[in-house]
Amino acid sequence: MITFLSADERYAFVYSKNIDDRFVNFYDKVVVEADAIDNIYALRYPNKMVAYVSVGEIEPWRKTKTPYDPSWIISENKTWNSLIADLRKEAYQKFIFERIAHLYKQGYRNFFLDTMDAYHVTAKNRELFEKQQKALIGFVHKLHQKYPNAKLIINRGFEILESIKGDVTAVVAESLLQRYDHAQKAYLPVPKADRTWLLAQLHKAKKLGLDVISIEYTDQGTVARRKLAQKIKKMGFIPYVTDGLLQEQGECDVERIRRDVLILFNQSLFKDHNTVYSDVHLLASMPLEYLGYVPILYDISTQALPQSVEDRYQAVIVWSDGKTDNNEKLYQWTQKRVARGVKILFLNNFVFNPTSERLQNFGINIAINHNQLLDPTTLRYQAGYKPYEHQASVEFEEQLLQPQNSKKVLSIRYKNGQQSTPLAITPWGGYAIGNSFLLSIGNESFWTIDPFKFFKEALRLDSIPVPDPTTEAGRRILFTHVDGDGFMEVVRTDPSLLSTEYLIDKIYKKYPIPQTVSLIQGEVDTIGLYPKLSPRMQKIARKLYQIPWIQPASHTLSHPFFWGEADEELKEKTQSSKKSKRKRHVEGGHGHLPIPNYLHFNLKKETRDSVAFALSLAPKNKQQTKILFWSGDCLPTKTVLAYVEREGILAMNGGDTTINKSEPWLSHVAPYGLQRADYWQIYTGEQNENVYTHDWLGPFWGYRNAIDTFELTEQPRRLKPINIYYHFYSGSKLASLKALEEVYDWAVAQKTSKLYASQYIKKARGFYRTAIAKIQGGYEIRNSGFLRTVRFDQLLNIDIKQSNHVAGFVHENGHTYVTLDHYPRHFIKTTQKKIHVPYLIDANGWVNTIQHKANQYHFVLEANVGLEANFHLPTSCHLQNSQGFKQQQSQQTLHLTSTTKRGASFVFQCQ
Repeated sequence: MITFLSADERYAFVYSKNIDDRFVNFYDKVVVEADAIDNIYALRYPNKMVAYVSVGEIEPWRKTKTPYDPSWIISENKTWNSLIADLRKEAYQKFIFERIAHLYKQGYRNFFLDTMDAYHVTAKNRELFEKQQKALIGFVHKLHQKYPNAKLIINRGFEILESIKGDVTAVVAESLLQRYDHAQKAYLPVPKADRTWLLAQLHKAKKLGLDVISIEYTDQGTVARRKLAQKIKKMGFIPYVTDGLLQEQGECDVERIRRDVLILFNQSLFKDHNTVYSDVHLLASMPLEYLGYVPILYDISTQALPQSVEDRYQAVIVWSDGKTDNNEKLYQWTQKRVARGVKILFLNNFVFNPTSERLQNFGINIAINHNQLLDPTTLRYQAGYKPYEHQASVEFEEQLLQPQNSKKVLSIRYKNGQQSTPLAITPWGGYAIGNSFLLSIGNESFWTIDPFKFFKEALRLDSIPVPDPTTEAGRRILFTHVDGDGFMEVVRTDPSLLSTEYLIDKIYKKYPIPQTVSLIQGEVDTIGLYPKLSPRMQKIARKLYQIPWIQPASHTLSHPFFWGEADEELKEKTQSSKKSKRKRHVEGGHGHLPIPNYLHFNLKKETRDSVAFALSLAPKNKQQTKILFWSGDCLPTKTVLAYVEREGILAMNGGDTTINKSEPWLSHVAPYGLQRADYWQIYTGEQNENVYTHDWLGPFWGYRNAIDTFELTEQPRRLKPINIYYHFYSGSKLASLKALEEVYDWAVAQKTSKLYASQYIKKARGFYRTAIAKIQGGYEIRNSGFLRTVRFDQLLNIDIKQSNHVAGFVHENGHTYVTLDHYPRHFIKTTQKKIHVPYLIDANGWVNTIQHKANQYHFVLEANVGLEANFHLPTSCHLQNSQGFKQQQSQQTLHLTSTTKRGASFVFQCQ
């Protein structure tokens, strides 16, 4: 087993907004300029995030509750435009504590104390110098006393380290080997004398038991930065290497796998200027996510081209149509990125004017097409490629592209013998022009090449361990969630019953699997649409939530139809919102259900309060988890997502995964979610019966076609979990109820891990937050411990003894699914050798912990239903305890089942 030591701690320093969840999870501590980023990171990662605090200098530009007093100033730092303060002043120390209190309120629990040496300007006055030093020591003592659980990190302060060693946990120094000259804006080596002095100070700090970090500065690429970090590591210190202004995502000595792919597009072309309707989201995102990468959609119609690319992104896709101010700038921008080794893929067109000279700089020659418009052509796919969903249909080209030293994935031969390559993989990435990669016919889009293969090859995407939210403990996930519409619908075959009552007897009691069921408060509560019916509905809801495997949730107060209108109330308007709102009120009179006395959208009432109402109808033991299912267009804005996350609410819905046998196209499979700045909306696994019944117009048995969707998202690739998803009104008609029963029967017959929607939401969110590193000949996986499966797209074995917090693996359809436990940090060592120790093959729940010491292997498993699990059990090993479980062994597979136990501890002893 690999043991992770405290010496492996990683520190990062970023003073810009250039952070994300993957970066934060990669490090143990991330020092940030709190005013530059959303404080949601402090709330998500209270143990990781560290707020910058200037102790010795006043920052005149910073907004503060109390203005600084000019009498505190004793000098100035012209390099950074700051003012050096008199540390003896109690009022000044109070000023700093006020700043720290503000940061604490924002969620920060750890602090980086900078400008600790600013008082050195008084060095010529020994008496004043010593008084400043004493005041600084006293300040650090008081800070530690006030926040005893905070991790305090200081920049230098070597002269006082002995006095404050019990207050701080780490000391930082800049430039042991490489420095940044701010005046010259140049990166320079550190002079030998300076390096020798600093080295001695760092060793002294290390002897005091502190983490010692050296920040180095260079404008070189990530590989060079990592090599520099490794030099610092060999000298015995914790390294971080970045740019001179600490704006970029820097490097430590461990290789961070960059999972982000930057996609440049023109958002102004799409409905409501909304990313959700863009091709880059609907078509490109899902294949990238399947490969383990995170699509970062960047609108070039409203933003300048990003200058920081290599430090964060694995590759870049340019898929932009129409005019923007950045179109012509893209030529120089892409040339600079290519020169730095960044792979770029152009889709549909080059965006900039593709002159002969410009394309030659990309290694592409242009020839004039001397054929006629209607002359016949011949298409040829390169070996390894073939028509995917449809044969390519390339329009007549006036200029023929002829790339050099490239893989010509699709070539066209014209009547006169001229050839063109509209789709190629080049040394710098690749391009696919016009209909060469995607063909649109009517409302359908067809891939003419395999996008999984093409993206991976063109962008040089590594085969990484893919964080996979579709799978838990070696089995495909099954979860059920119900939107609360139609609670009051009467059953057509028995008008004395409400549809929900019918579903309780016909579905919920019949299928004892985890199911998350929501209510619309405005339908069920006395303040809603049916006050006379409300007591009966609330009684039914209580009965529903008494069923042990039913989890309560909210489907809002008034079922908002258009979540963008929420931003109108919150002063965040879209360009088309006024027009859209006027049209909607003319057509329907409301942007939501016409709840009495509810005229204006209220975010608190729609989310927090509606969740509280649903939970109030559930037993106390079910009132801890707050869940909300989006309504209407299911398009919450950043403001809404931010509010819900801060309230601790798990939310889901949206995404249109409806692939079926009549429309078996990848365009009908949505990604896991959608990014809104620092937030992600999590989509459903598959769509609900409203889609399969053409907006509830019929056929009402249509939801049985969801089985096709489940099957097509399993083969040839597992793209989604199984998500049974419908509304209460499905219980009102016999045909729709029969369809539900058919879907349930099919789903429970599959070999699955049965989870609640709340568990899936955390796992899908974990996809966007997981960090991966190459380390010690294997892979390190870091996240919050909710996503516990990674997938290798090849058949291999996992060296359980050399791995850490890895419970087992299973081979499925040419892939290897690896099961992790709840620990936030894992190490996976792959091997081609046979495994001669026990490991979990699969289970219908999840793994809490796995420990192995010497020849003993201890697994703790849980499930939402009676636990069943399959273990690989070599002949030299035996199970010590299995009380309450039925055992069945076939060769080296041990099958354990229980109809009652939902958790167990299994201990295997090996010789």
